[in-house]
Amino acid sequence: MEILEKVKLCLGNTDTNQDSLFEMLVEDAKTEAINYCNLKEYNIKLDATIVKMVIQNYNKARIQGIVSESFSGVAETYQNGYTSDVITMLNKCRKVRTL
Repeated sequence: MEILEKVKLCLGNTDTNQDSLFEMLVEDAKTEAINYCNLKEYNIKLDATIVKMVIQNYNKARIQGIVSESFSGVAETYQNGYTSDVITMLNKCRKVRTL
């Protein structure tokens, strides 16, 4: 199963109208992962991480600019950056940069 299909399945999105958006988010996440991990090219070992990154970026885009909100005594705070599980997964593929 391709990354795009996995992302859409996780989000429960069967609409093809957003495929271009998801494809862009996948490419952006791959670029971020390559740069963070100091890789020369994309490694398919990062596929599961990319799925999580895309979902997190998609969800962040839907709540742009909101840091926290409160309704009827219920408060929500939104995370800045990626979750610790994504960072852990990225660190497993990270190469030491040499000068």
